[in-house]
Amino acid sequence: MRYIRYIILFSVFVSCKKPTPPVETTPETFKNGYLVLNEGLFQQNNSTLSWINLVDQSVTENIFSKINNRPLGDTGNDLKKYGGKIYIVLNGSSTVEVVEATTLKSIAQVNLFHNQQAQQPRSISFSGSNAYISSYDGYINVMDTASLSITHRISVGNNPEGVITYGDYLYVSNSGGLNFPNVDSTVYKINLNTFQLEQSFHVGANPRQLEHDSQGNIYVVKQGDYSSDPSELVFINTTTNQVTNLGIPATTIYRLNQLLYVSYFDFTTEQSSVRLYDLSNQSVLNNSLISSGSIQSLYGIHALQSGEFICFDAQGFTNSGYLKKFAANGNEIFTYSVGLNPNKLIYYE
Repeated sequence: MRYIRYIILFSVFVSCKKPTPPVETTPETFKNGYLVLNEGLFQQNNSTLSWINLVDQSVTENIFSKINNRPLGDTGNDLKKYGGKIYIVLNGSSTVEVVEATTLKSIAQVNLFHNQQAQQPRSISFSGSNAYISSYDGYINVMDTASLSITHRISVGNNPEGVITYGDYLYVSNSGGLNFPNVDSTVYKINLNTFQLEQSFHVGANPRQLEHDSQGNIYVVKQGDYSSDPSELVFINTTTNQVTNLGIPATTIYRLNQLLYVSYFDFTTEQSSVRLYDLSNQSVLNNSLISSGSIQSLYGIHALQSGEFICFDAQGFTNSGYLKKFAANGNEIFTYSVGLNPNKLIYYE
C-alpha cells in the first residue's frame, strides 16, 4: 500500500501471545481460512502469501511458491477476489498475478509495461467485466477479466493510488507520492461509460485509500506528510460535491455494511489505534476499539461479518508480521505469525 521508504524503522518490541508452532499443509482446494498477502520489502522480490487454516489454526507460509514453484514477486500492494479469480497487484514487479480462487494455481501473470517502462500498479477495483488498476505512471489500466488483456488506459493525476467503483463511476485518488513532498491532492470521478473525467475533488495532501457508503459517498484517507500535516479521514458528498475533513486520524480504512473501521498508526509516537465509525449517521461509535499497546506497527485492518476484526501488525516493517484477531469488544482472541508486512486478507468460508 505504501512504499516502505517513507516509513521510519522502529525498534522491535514483541508483546503478543504466540500461537502453537503451525503444522504446514498445502490443501488441494482452499476453504475455511484466511489468505494473507505479505507485501515484503521494495526491490527485494519477497512478497508472499500465507494460508491460515481455521480448522486447526495452522499457518502455511509461501503458499503461492509451494503451489506454483516460483516466487510471487516484488511489493504486493493489493489482493482481491472477483468471480472465481484472485488478483494480486505487485508494484515492484509491475505485474498483476491472477490465480484460481479455489486452488491458487496461476492463471496468468499480467505484465504492466508501457513503452518498455514499468507502470508500477498499486490498487485494483472491479465493475462488470472489467478490472480497473491504478498505476504510478499516471494511468488507470482497464483489464478485461475474461481475456485478462488491457483494453484501455485512462489518463488521471499524479501517481494514482486508491481506486473504487460505485454505480457508473470510478473514483481515483492521485497521491503524487513519488514526488514527495510535492504531492497531489485530488480525487478524480471518472465516468465508466465514457472513461472521461467528470469531477475533481481537492481533499488534501497525498490521498490514498478509498471507500464508499451505501449512498455512493466517498471516504478518503488523506495521508499528509507523515508529520506536520496529519493523516486523516476526508468525506466527499457526491450529491453536493462538498468535501469535509472529518478530523479523524486514519491510515487505513475498511467498510463492512454500515460500519467503517478506521485504523491509525502514528509514525511519531509509534502508537496504534482503531476507531469505529457509523456510516448511517456519520458519527464515531468508538474512539478506542483496541488498547494502544495491542499492536506494535498497525498496517491495516479487516472486519468480519461475525463482528470480529483482524489487525495487521508489521512489527517494525522489517520483521515477520502478525495477524491479530479481536472480538467485537476489542478483546484479543488469537495471534497468527505470517510473513513480512502483511497488508491484505481474503476470508474463505
